[in-house]
Amino acid sequence: MGLVAFKRIFEGDLSESAINPVDPQFALPVSGTKSISDAPAATSKELAARVLQSLGPEWTHVLPRAGIWAWLTFILRDVVFPKNSEGDRKPKEIHRWYPSSPGDWQKAQRHLIRMPVVLLGSLGDAADHLLCAHPSVLPEIREQLTSQQDMFSMEFQRAARQLYFDDGKNGLKRGAGGKTAGTPRRLAKVRQQLDVTWNLFDLDAAHIVKLLPREFDRFKPKTQ
Repeated sequence: MGLVAFKRIFEGDLSESAINPVDPQFALPVSGTKSISDAPAATSKELAARVLQSLGPEWTHVLPRAGIWAWLTFILRDVVFPKNSEGDRKPKEIHRWYPSSPGDWQKAQRHLIRMPVVLLGSLGDAADHLLCAHPSVLPEIREQLTSQQDMFSMEFQRAARQLYFDDGKNGLKRGAGGKTAGTPRRLAKVRQQLDVTWNLFDLDAAHIVKLLPREFDRFKPKTQ
């Protein structure tokens, strides 16, 4: 009943008041978890850290449980899908809010809560470049650099962080969100080319960065 009502609400067919998120007919406590705040969050990383703290160390066990992620999406709807100036909520594409099977990578990587949790829980600070946008935003860099499951490599993402993340402003470097030479869209394509010659899983981040063509020079760390 809970998932059906959740879907109808986000499709605009049912009032949000139809669900009481603590009513047992819609949700039951999950062993080992803690309460969670629905306070605003500045970045996806901040929100993902909050969810991870609530889920606890066994967070990977709940990844396939669609009901949990639907409940979290409903609870955190004002954070990830804030109302516009007219008081309307526009959740847009279904895969941003409805939890697809984790095995369906192309859909699952678009979820605005579960995917940031997976990235932060698995990669830690190496995912900073993917999680520095507001929680309501699915940024181009995350779409491009999580579009293939074999991109889910610590060293590849560390290399991408070196290229595109500015620690000084805790955000992306200028130009990192575009579609021109050296941007994440190009890195996704170049990675496939490099993978023909190299086993990228055997290389550390510095080596991966050094292998990149000159078009990436403007993003490379000054020490490279």
